[in-house]
Amino acid sequence: MLRAPIGNRKVGIYEMDTDCFGETEFKRKLSLMFFYPSDEEGEAYPYKDATYQKETLVSQPHDNGVITYCHKKVTLSNKQEKYPVVLYSHGLMGYQMESTVLCADLASSGYIVISVGHPYGSGAVTYIDGTMFTPDKAFHLDQHNLEPLGELWYEDIRQAITFIQQLDKMENDCMFSKRMNLENGVNLLGVSFGGCCSIGAALMEKDVRCAINLDGGLFTRLESIYTNKPILVLCSPFNYKAHTKLKSMKCENVRIQKCRKVSHWEFSDGVYFSERGKNDRKWADSVSKQRAQVCLSFLEGGVYV
Repeated sequence: MLRAPIGNRKVGIYEMDTDCFGETEFKRKLSLMFFYPSDEEGEAYPYKDATYQKETLVSQPHDNGVITYCHKKVTLSNKQEKYPVVLYSHGLMGYQMESTVLCADLASSGYIVISVGHPYGSGAVTYIDGTMFTPDKAFHLDQHNLEPLGELWYEDIRQAITFIQQLDKMENDCMFSKRMNLENGVNLLGVSFGGCCSIGAALMEKDVRCAINLDGGLFTRLESIYTNKPILVLCSPFNYKAHTKLKSMKCENVRIQKCRKVSHWEFSDGVYFSERGKNDRKWADSVSKQRAQVCLSFLEGGVYV
């Protein structure tokens, strides 16, 4: 159902978990899914949506019929010494593979894309030991006040960046060690609530180079500490006005681009799962390829197309 990546390299997927972190009330660890360029073709990697994760956990076979064009147990390409890193955050109640097409497009074009499974506010987060995240204490998600959840996601992003930095410095057999280009910082990318938090983290974290927000409103605390960060917003007309706030915060390098006739869900792999996308595959391919090209152009130097 999904299309092949646009780049000239194969795409591998590798999963890691961070150590536990956070206050006792919200103790958690992150699931990190690495999409990376490879020169090899291996075993097909399954599309792990929320239903797949939950049913697989209880040993119920689940085949959603989705081909990812990604591979297990393949090595990182040696065509470059180091690769820039993109940190992806899914949407509210989303899952790590909800933008597999875009993540694979970037990976096949020479990026290591790390999709973060945010434990609180996700549809499902499973770990490499086969367990699923279950909170020690009930977390009340108030969709009319998302700032408390935003604070947890900011902490998740900081933890993920720290993990990546430590991994790159390690002297071990991990294929990503010494292979990530972090000199200018990590690039952030997110859809919906994940896009909102990507902007917020970019404005507050010195180790972030830039941020891309795919149709996320601004629902969290924003502090304009680093106002020179390049920010790209691709959004529906509904969310356009929310981002005029960035200009009032004196953010110096913001581009807001309206994407008309694209629904909120269609900013992710939903472009292939919506009725319109299923009925008009050519349109879905066109939308997703154009989005990938805009993101790549921005990442490669802050140039907009």
